[in-house]
Amino acid sequence: MPQNDPEFNPNLDHADGGALAAALTQLRLKLLDLSAWNKLINFKYTIGKSLQFVSGQPSSVYQKLVESNSKLPIIGLPEPDQSDWSECNGRLQRPDLKEWIKTKGISTSYDIATDNTETTASSVLALMYADDLAKHCRKIERESHLAIEETGANMLFLILGFLEFPNQRDSDKLFMAPLINIPVAFIKNEVNGVQSFSLQYTGEDIVENLSLREKIKNDFGLTLPEINEDQIDVVAYFSGITEMIKGLPRFTLKRRVSLSLLSFANMLLVRDLDPAKWPSDGNKNALLDHPIIREVFEGRSVDLDTGAGNAREHPVEEGHGAKIPLIYDADSSQHSALVDIIALGKNIVIEGPPGTGKSQTITNLIAACIAKNKTVLFVAEKMAALEVVKTRLSLAGLDPFILELHSNKTNKKRVLEDIDKRLRFALRPSPSLPRLLPQLESYRKALKLYSEIINSIICNSFGLTVHQVMWRAEKHRSISKGDKPLLNQISISDASELSVSELSRRRDCLSYLGAQYIAIGGYDEASSFWGFFPDCLNRGDDVKIANLYEGMLEPVTKLIAAATDLSKIVPDTITGITLDHTRSHLAVITGFINSCPENISFHLLPAFFDQDKTGEKTKQILHGLVLQIQRHNESSSVGEKNITDESLVS
Repeated sequence: MPQNDPEFNPNLDHADGGALAAALTQLRLKLLDLSAWNKLINFKYTIGKSLQFVSGQPSSVYQKLVESNSKLPIIGLPEPDQSDWSECNGRLQRPDLKEWIKTKGISTSYDIATDNTETTASSVLALMYADDLAKHCRKIERESHLAIEETGANMLFLILGFLEFPNQRDSDKLFMAPLINIPVAFIKNEVNGVQSFSLQYTGEDIVENLSLREKIKNDFGLTLPEINEDQIDVVAYFSGITEMIKGLPRFTLKRRVSLSLLSFANMLLVRDLDPAKWPSDGNKNALLDHPIIREVFEGRSVDLDTGAGNAREHPVEEGHGAKIPLIYDADSSQHSALVDIIALGKNIVIEGPPGTGKSQTITNLIAACIAKNKTVLFVAEKMAALEVVKTRLSLAGLDPFILELHSNKTNKKRVLEDIDKRLRFALRPSPSLPRLLPQLESYRKALKLYSEIINSIICNSFGLTVHQVMWRAEKHRSISKGDKPLLNQISISDASELSVSELSRRRDCLSYLGAQYIAIGGYDEASSFWGFFPDCLNRGDDVKIANLYEGMLEPVTKLIAAATDLSKIVPDTITGITLDHTRSHLAVITGFINSCPENISFHLLPAFFDQDKTGEKTKQILHGLVLQIQRHNESSSVGEKNITDESLVS
């Protein structure tokens, strides 16, 4: 209840029943809509939701429907003779409705004149042809069924009489409000392919228009005559209204009979919250002195375990929670709500989005109350919510304990039949129950043991439960799932003794190590650090290693340059060069250079290997060149000898 409401006083004296009754009356009447938007104040005919009649005295209609409990046929205009039809665009059409009615002398006024000769209404007449009337009734019937599906309440009423009155004093704007509202239902008949409809009284209470009563009382100081809901004298009631408005300008009693969809949902609450309709015991009223009503208006004593917010969860496998029977599954929060209500007797509000188990919790609550021989009244704004709970209870075998009090399927006869069925119901115990109860207890103990283990704090100094440790491990495992084989090899022997500070220190060390690992580009066979596997590094060894690497920087640079030069003359397919292999090659090359004349152009040597990476082809060419040089030298020496030796000249 809003605390900023000026009419709400939380400090009412507990003994002051008059002040509480006045406050309840103010809040109760706030449920009534007295604005022009309320159809019960400013009634307007709506196509598809209303139907007006031009015949049928209100008193006779009431007698036939309610007192005689008979069907009231709805009839339309008779079909015109063929001679009255007219041709339009080559097709025969029925005459214009208004013009044809005038020729037949049928009254077109919806205000039904007083006729004391009519004692019983045989039917009501609508100014429509039969086929159009059937179509109109089908549309209203669909709307009424939709309203029942959404709200669970019948909204189809036959209205007897209207009060026309000005919106305010000295106002020219007139309102028209329904007076007697009979809840009815359609009865459909079909003869020769033509549908006809009748109205049947549903047996529900005939509801008074409390909105109209409060409106004219507040604005004009008038009091509507009381309606005896058991048996209404329509003529006397209309006479009382006529006497009430006598001499008042722009006030008129309209003796009309109409069918329409009306909502009395809030009006029923207003009537039910009237203390006068509740039983009294001496000075105590069953409504005003009810503990919940007192708590709403006076508040409750300070209790840290109550009030708005999230409720405290109870241990559901021991104490009160273990004694509550469940017919459907319930999680810990739902089970705790049952403990609060059944065991601790709290008045609570359960909130949650769709699909969170509210209906299931209500079903378990009703079943638990039945087990305690309690009576439960379950009400809901939507019919669907009632159906869900009713279906769940029926599936659990509790259908004989369900009594449907307020729906489109229920009337007084049905309620009495259901009560008689319940009185005759004999419960047969299940033969397997003695075997199932010990089995249930064993399952409960096993689940309790599992819950205790999973919520216990062991093998860690962080105060974490096993459940928390498992979920944290799963979280980090999902992040590093690619490294799972490597992580499985890691074992931390003192994990159960780690403190928060020690774990933080190790995480910082690992973060630093990871940063260094990224900086050196990894650590595998391709790394320049591969082969360096120290068993232990003492303090200061890192400085020595750093100095060693800095001292090797210049020689390594020269080595890279020499290797680059070597690659120009050595085939790039040569691999696996070792230090000894390099030294032997270096000795050969040095010996070769020392044995060669100084005027040899060594820079031309790489030209031999441009197209010959292995050197085999160059070797063959050089070998052939050597042989030719040898032959040239031999030929040159023989020729020189022959030229100089005259004895050989012939």
